[in-house]
Amino acid sequence: MPDLELYPLLKYYKGENEPPTNLNDIQKLWWAGERQFFEEAQNDKNFISRWKKQYYEALKAGHLNGKLIDTEIEETKRLIIFYLDLWHGKWFPYDNLDLIFEY
Repeated sequence: MPDLELYPLLKYYKGENEPPTNLNDIQKLWWAGERQFFEEAQNDKNFISRWKKQYYEALKAGHLNGKLIDTEIEETKRLIIFYLDLWHGKWFPYDNLDLIFEY
């Protein structure tokens, strides 16, 4: 059973099997990352808590800025952005890292 509380926090992924055709290539990239985050969260009950721990370690070390430290953004949304930032750097290392700002 999917955690429907995550859907409002996701900008592009809403449970589809394929990205919607109205998304451009960059939006499809973020759709895929959100889908991965969502599926991992559904399959592993400790997934979000592990990412929360990594997030706060990075925050304490001073490695985060921008939206990642904006407390007006809901904590789980910041975790999603943190995940996507790291996911993008791992899977698309030769792309422009500024793409995260488009998210």
